[in-house]
Amino acid sequence: MATRNEQKWQANFNKLKAYIEEHGQLPDKKKEPDRNLLNWWKYNKRLIKQGKMDAERYVKLMMLSNMRVRHL
Repeated sequence: MATRNEQKWQANFNKLKAYIEEHGQLPDKKKEPDRNLLNWWKYNKRLIKQGKMDAERYVKLMMLSNMRVRHL
């Protein structure tokens, strides 16, 4: 059974994935409803740079990065 943190992380991942699928980009920092997802993305990118990201989560986040590139 997944922990509460794992469930929350997965929920944010799913929201961001849906956003990118719909808009082809990361949320706009100037739009209030989207700012939380963008901050979540930035926080996780910081964890990657610090070497603190779980390998499974890293792969998922890289998938989102690739989705953004395909829309350009």
